[in-house]
Amino acid sequence: MAGLTVRPALPGDHAALEELFRATSMGSSIRLYVERDPDYFAGARVQAEEPCVWAAFDGGGRAAGMLSAGKRRVWLGGERDMRYLCDLRIHRDWQRSTLLARGFRLLKREIFTPGEWAQTLVLEDNLQAIELLSSHRAGLPEYRPAGIYLTWLLPAQLLDADPSITVRRAKRSDLPEMQRVYDDSIRRRSFAPVVDFNELGGPSWPDLAVEDFLVAEKDGQLRGLAGLWDQSRFQRLRIAGYSQVLSLLRPLWNAGTLVSGGVALPRPGDALPLKKATAVACDDDDPAILRAMLAHALQDDDRKLLLVGMSAADPLAAALQGLRGRQDRGRHFLVGWEGEAPAWQEPFAFDVARI
Repeated sequence: MAGLTVRPALPGDHAALEELFRATSMGSSIRLYVERDPDYFAGARVQAEEPCVWAAFDGGGRAAGMLSAGKRRVWLGGERDMRYLCDLRIHRDWQRSTLLARGFRLLKREIFTPGEWAQTLVLEDNLQAIELLSSHRAGLPEYRPAGIYLTWLLPAQLLDADPSITVRRAKRSDLPEMQRVYDDSIRRRSFAPVVDFNELGGPSWPDLAVEDFLVAEKDGQLRGLAGLWDQSRFQRLRIAGYSQVLSLLRPLWNAGTLVSGGVALPRPGDALPLKKATAVACDDDDPAILRAMLAHALQDDDRKLLLVGMSAADPLAAALQGLRGRQDRGRHFLVGWEGEAPAWQEPFAFDVARI
C-alpha cells in the first residue's frame, strides 16, 4: 500500500482512530458513529477479551483504515475462542483504493490460522457494504449468512407483565444463581459469550456492577437476569446526521405530529442517552420473565433509552412484541477463507453491549 504503513494499533493511536470513526458513519436514514473517548482500547476489551486491532496510517499519522479481529470466549457445543470482526473503517479518501482487499490479505496472512472462521454483524440497511463484503472477489473471504439479528431501541413506557414474577436489583449474594441461570441459557444458544460474573467491574465489564443487574424471581427462585449497562464513560453512539427526508421530518416527528414510536430524534452531534441490555438470560427461555424485567427497566425515569438485541429466531424475542420503539435488522455472518465453517444452530446469541 504505497504511502501507507499498516501495523497493529497502539494506545497512542487513539486520536487518529477516533478521527476515522467520526469520518465514517454507519447507517443511511440515521447516520451514527461510535465515539470511544478517552480510550479506544477500553471499548475494544469489551468487544473481545483479546483485542487485535490493525490500522493503516499515512505519512502524517492520519488513519486511512482499520479493522478489529479480537478473540472472545463463546459457547458452541462447548467453550471455544472465536474471532469477532468489527470496527471495519476505511476513510473516504481511500475507499476507491485497494486498501480493503490488501487489508484482508494481510488479515489472512498475519492473524487467521488455517481453517479459522470468525463472526461479524452488518446492518441490513448498509446494502453497499453487504454487497461488497459478500462478493468474495479480490481475495476477500467468504461471508456466509448465519442468521438475522434484531435490535430494539426502547423509550420509557408502561408494560403489562406477569404479576407472579417479581423484579428487583441484584445483590452480591445472587451471583451463584445468576451464573447458573446464565450458563444454562447459553448452552441453548450458538456463539453465546462465556462470562464469569465474579469479574464484574474488570476490563471486560467496566462501569458495570452487580447492582446494575435486574433479577426476576418466581416462587421464591431466581429465574432471570438482565444487566443495564451505561457505557457512556468509555463509548457512545453519536448522531452524525440524517437523510434529507428525515432531516425535514425530524421537528414534526419529535413534536408528535408523526408516529415516532416514542423515540425522539436527537440533533446531529448529540449522543444517544443509552443503556444496553447485557447477559440477558431466562429459565426455560420464558419470554414472560424477560417481559417482567423489561417492564421494570422501562419505567425508570432516567431519560435513557434501552438497547436490546437478539437473534430473530430467539424465543425471548416474543417478549418485545408490541413495544414502542425503533427496531433495526442486522445480518450475522461467519467469515473465513478455507475449511468448513463451524456448525451452529438457531437461536444464535450476540450480546448487544459487546458489538
